[in-house]
Amino acid sequence: MKGKVLRVLTLATLALVTMMASSAWAQSGGGIVGVVKDASGAVLPGVNVEATSPVLLERVRSVTTDGDGVYAITDLRPGLYVVTFTLPGFSTVKRDGVELTSTFTATVNAELKLGALEESITVSGTSPTGDVTNVVQQKAFTRETIEALPTGSRSWASVAILVPGVRLTGAQNVGGTASSNATASVHGGAGAEAIMLLDGMRYHQGAGFGGVRNAYNENDAAVEEITFQTASLSAETEAGSFVRNIVPKQGGNRFSGVLGGAFTNNKLQSNNLDQRLIDSGVPSVNFVDKIWDINPGIGGPIKKDKLWFYSAFRYFGVDQGIAGTYFNLTPKGTKYTPDLSRQALSTSSKGSEQTRLTWLVTPKNKLGFYYEYQQNKENYSYGQGSLGGAATTPPESIGRYEVEPNYWVQSRWTNTATARLLFEAGFTLANTNFQTVPQPGNDPSLPAFRELSTGTVWRNLPGQYGQTASHQYNLSGSATYVTGSHNIKTGGLFLGSTVHRTRNVTGGATVLQLLNGVPASVQVYAMPLDLDGKIDGQVGLYVQDNWKYRRANVYLGGRFDYYKAHVEPGLLKPGPWVPNRNVSFDKVDNVPNWKDFEPRLGVSYDLFGNGKTALKATLNKYVFGPDLIVFTEFANPVSAIATNATRTWNDANGDFAAQTSELGALSAATFGTPVVTSRYDPDVLNGWGKRGNNWEVSSSVQHELAPRVSVNAAYFHRWWGNLLVSKNRAASASDFSSYCITSPTDARLPGGGGGQVCGMTDVNPNKFGQVDQLVTFVDNFGKEQRVYDGVDLTFNVRLGAGGLFGGGTNTERIRDNFCYSAGDPSLGQLSLSPGASGGVFQAGAPRTEAYCDIRPPFLTQGKFYGAYPLPVWGLQASATFQTTQGPEVTAAYTARNTEIAPSLKRNLSAGANGTAVVALIPSGTQYGERLYQTDFRLMRYFNVGHGKLQAQFDIYNLFNDNPIIAQNNTFGSAWQRGTVIQVGRLVKFGAQFTF
Repeated sequence: MKGKVLRVLTLATLALVTMMASSAWAQSGGGIVGVVKDASGAVLPGVNVEATSPVLLERVRSVTTDGDGVYAITDLRPGLYVVTFTLPGFSTVKRDGVELTSTFTATVNAELKLGALEESITVSGTSPTGDVTNVVQQKAFTRETIEALPTGSRSWASVAILVPGVRLTGAQNVGGTASSNATASVHGGAGAEAIMLLDGMRYHQGAGFGGVRNAYNENDAAVEEITFQTASLSAETEAGSFVRNIVPKQGGNRFSGVLGGAFTNNKLQSNNLDQRLIDSGVPSVNFVDKIWDINPGIGGPIKKDKLWFYSAFRYFGVDQGIAGTYFNLTPKGTKYTPDLSRQALSTSSKGSEQTRLTWLVTPKNKLGFYYEYQQNKENYSYGQGSLGGAATTPPESIGRYEVEPNYWVQSRWTNTATARLLFEAGFTLANTNFQTVPQPGNDPSLPAFRELSTGTVWRNLPGQYGQTASHQYNLSGSATYVTGSHNIKTGGLFLGSTVHRTRNVTGGATVLQLLNGVPASVQVYAMPLDLDGKIDGQVGLYVQDNWKYRRANVYLGGRFDYYKAHVEPGLLKPGPWVPNRNVSFDKVDNVPNWKDFEPRLGVSYDLFGNGKTALKATLNKYVFGPDLIVFTEFANPVSAIATNATRTWNDANGDFAAQTSELGALSAATFGTPVVTSRYDPDVLNGWGKRGNNWEVSSSVQHELAPRVSVNAAYFHRWWGNLLVSKNRAASASDFSSYCITSPTDARLPGGGGGQVCGMTDVNPNKFGQVDQLVTFVDNFGKEQRVYDGVDLTFNVRLGAGGLFGGGTNTERIRDNFCYSAGDPSLGQLSLSPGASGGVFQAGAPRTEAYCDIRPPFLTQGKFYGAYPLPVWGLQASATFQTTQGPEVTAAYTARNTEIAPSLKRNLSAGANGTAVVALIPSGTQYGERLYQTDFRLMRYFNVGHGKLQAQFDIYNLFNDNPIIAQNNTFGSAWQRGTVIQVGRLVKFGAQFTF
């Protein structure tokens, strides 16, 4: 009933918003540009240039050439176009077969000869593959390409991973096992800053900036094209990360539709557990239990030439087994006893119902309306993108996950005022509530156990759980003026959001920690908490011009950004460890209140003047994209108190229950009290140029080797500024004592282990538990150098027979030097959104140069794909291939006080029962085995009535590879044991009927 009410309210909101919308942000569509000359080579002004295509609801777009004979037609939908050139006294020239994606600008020049208008010359040639106009590095996957390739789930994530340089969080996608809610990053950018667009408008949920704040699983039957921008971004975007846009279908003047489906299960999969994995301690591997997908869509005219619709429905899901993880024979016991007959499963089901209306109000005005409601449920929510993480966790300690409600509303208006002037506007509302709860049947009073030597957790959900309810809405608009030589665009964005979070922990807000089965410590939490935040306004205003001067296209852009958020009044309620707490806090304003200006500069030079070879260079500044529930929430007094602490545990009576008399001092002396222990330096939060930023320099050469064959080589260099660090003002460098330990002996450790590891520190007992954390600029203490260098080598081939090939390599590294903080252990304990935080010593890392001057090797990934019609039985074959470096290897060793005290010359400040984590391997020095994955498809089309049936036979992970994708990095008996193994060879059947 609740869902139906929400649907009705949302549709009412849609109608209201549609009447009121007057500003929005629209995507940069494809374009056609060129120069028109006569037979003598003189430029021709005043030539009428028309672009016609069935994908245009208005059917035709036209402009005239300027005084230099130059024309430009912008914001064209993806598809095939015919370009017609007419001028009185000259023969008409038509150029057909010009193929556009939403990110591509095709150069189509023409030569007109004297003659009558009725004399028409049609030029049939290959569509250009080189874009000599734009400087943005981008890649588009058309409907044809998405349907041709064996990507598993046809999600944006499943095709994004084929773009060189792109990295996704979580498990490798084998036949649809990975989630479309993955986080993508590229060229050193932070995944949390990725910008997600639907029809050119931002749709992320309101708890953050984008990236990980993604509750959307796209409805493939309604997708026309998916585009990715990876570098050299225009002034329309503030953050320098990954930009993804889903271009939707919108119907047309004839009824058309699609019915797609796919299925596989464990009977169609090979077991890739081999002796190598068994010898490494992996008893079982990840496997597919079931994958299904049902996805119909239909569109057409409600009123021909006036009003169109497109609607789609999708129901799909993945059930899969978790490597080396089993249900617990003793789920309430003090020891994890794996039931080897019941391997753990992660199950998920997702759904989508959407409708899009497009109304051509007048020949110059078009309105779009969109509504979508989605379902997203996961039981034993290991997460389709993580599948177990870094520890072996039985199902009773994994939460149930659901997003409810989960809907989006959009409206969009475009106005072609003149042949040169285009206005666009729109509105988006996203309403989501992420809910995580412990497993049903779990006794909420039972605390979870954690084994420190392996990271294994059992008995109950150990982490914080609750709901994250948020609203996000945005309005923006743009105006584009095209003269031929100039393409000027100006626009703006306004975005607001609110978020309400509830946090709690099972077991009376307690987690019990053992070391090799012996009670060692407890984690206690000052729960429950309610946290509320709001973005008052995220405003971006930009102006840009793409100016053609002779062979050069010069891009000049500038952007102003304003970002203001606040924390709502809060209340600290009583909890198990704070029974008498009842404190209220006032509103906290201006956290932050930033103002910034970012220049964007670029040039694309047509080297030979034939539109086939371009030299490009850019210089861009980007700003940090903050997560509301990470960056702003840090300033919330409710969470800025000491919300958790560790206490040593001497289980004197051996009952594995933590009595207060058995516990040592709190690691945070003000735990649970209303004393705020974490705060921002006011200089960080307010004013011009205070926001985190990064600069990017790029250079590239793009060349069309042959018709439909292009290659691109690009170099990128980035550096970061306004990085933040935490300073504990309650302690100084002199309040810490250093110590060494003897490393465990293991051939896999540096030098085989057994030597002295020095440089760790422990705060002196008189300062133990004292915290007064100030977040301020790194530059107040020293200089951090964080730089990115990378090279992309890519190619794109489109063959006339319907074949296509693409891909390339990316070689890159991020170097980070934060050794300025090595001598002061009170610096560096910080957990903020990526893109803002400075580098920090990993937990327990020796404060030596090896651990603060991070110089990983240059790592290379390769991504290749192709499809080609076979000469027999009407078959088409396609394949994809990926290779990436394996996971980084670290070693977190839990050392007892008895190992530390001889060097420290005293007990740890936590007491004689204390422990400390020691990092035994410097960051960026060891990596796991390389990953290889080959996927293959055979496909055939059958004519069925007035439609076409596509039958698919897929084989994923063709060679049954089994690399370790994630591993246990806790040094102990399970160290380097694989926790996520690439899913074995998988056969999958699919079919799609289109009409």
